[in-house]
Amino acid sequence: MIRLLSDECHWPDYTGHCLTNLVASLAHALGAPALHPPLSGTALADLQADERDMVLLVVDGMGDSQLARHGPHSFLRAHQQGTLTSVFPSTTASAITTLQTGAAPAQHGLSGWEMWDADSQSIVLPLPLTTRYSENTRQSPQTLAKHLFQARSWFDQIQRPAYALLPQRLIHSPYSIHHTGRAKRIGHTHWGQLFEQLHELGTQQAKPGFIYAYTAQLDHEMHDVGPNDWAISRSFNLLDEEIERFCQRKRSRPMTLIITADHGFTSTPKNQRLQWEQLSAKLRGKLCRPLSGEGRVRFCHTHDAEAGAFIELAREELADKAWVLRGKELIEAGVFGPAPYHPALASRIGDAVLVMKPGYTLRDTLQGEKTVCLQGAHGGVSREEMTVPLIRIDL
Repeated sequence: MIRLLSDECHWPDYTGHCLTNLVASLAHALGAPALHPPLSGTALADLQADERDMVLLVVDGMGDSQLARHGPHSFLRAHQQGTLTSVFPSTTASAITTLQTGAAPAQHGLSGWEMWDADSQSIVLPLPLTTRYSENTRQSPQTLAKHLFQARSWFDQIQRPAYALLPQRLIHSPYSIHHTGRAKRIGHTHWGQLFEQLHELGTQQAKPGFIYAYTAQLDHEMHDVGPNDWAISRSFNLLDEEIERFCQRKRSRPMTLIITADHGFTSTPKNQRLQWEQLSAKLRGKLCRPLSGEGRVRFCHTHDAEAGAFIELAREELADKAWVLRGKELIEAGVFGPAPYHPALASRIGDAVLVMKPGYTLRDTLQGEKTVCLQGAHGGVSREEMTVPLIRIDL
């Protein structure tokens, strides 16, 4: 386990307890090569595909802490085998890419929700492929996709039919098309439809397959109302009931259902939501472009020869609000994953990284943008954000 900064920090464990290792175990069971070691422990040690369907269900945002809070006696909790760490940053753009490619962020290069791309001289959002800020002519989503999306889907190396059940709004996105590879993409609009699709694939297809299924509803709700709101308990219980009903239905062949999340969540109290524009002009003036990354982890690109001064000043101004490190320092510590490194990783991480302390977020607002005020966030290194459940149900 990587140890940096404080005991409050929970970093990814790429040696055997991370999402990268989960993918490696699944790939091994399905006869595909893996980029990382398999999971340590016994939870998936006996995993055999044989003549059974294999399903990986990713519930966006359902960290171990959220599962414990909202479902201590739930069907899902009863089948939990242990926990995993997310990747760093603990965010969808980085973690879902890992789950679909098997590569750590150090290798696939997608470093967060907002990412500096030196090729286009822009800060882009890799999932929707929109441009937030540009120092050059803005490029089309298709052009951005060609050079941003390099890691290949591990689904393409499985010697059996593969399917990707995704929210309807995502099935035709360049991101989904690239990262799900040859898998047949099927869209859903609600949980009932998702589990009906899972049931049909498990009963009507002639050959056993691999099914990747993804839902983002809990993630959206926790951003809106926070991870501890009673409304999340209500939604979680509905999801838990859907999964239990699905598991009780008859099927024509065995199935193994693996359930996890890309990351967890933490609350962001109003008095801990920092605005970049309210920090000192001296500090802000040392950056050559807007912030990138996440509200919980900020990547900072400084003017030439200003990195040291920026770090020193940021440590003074944000002493109780953020840990401030050099980007190179974090890469070398392995928090993004082991080598080989994506050739653009260092430029995307920037000269300095602000890792926000528990509860704090930092956001900047460009001209024409609305101020973002989220009740819940992720991306950081708290246990709540970094630790996700590993659930296995053999049917």
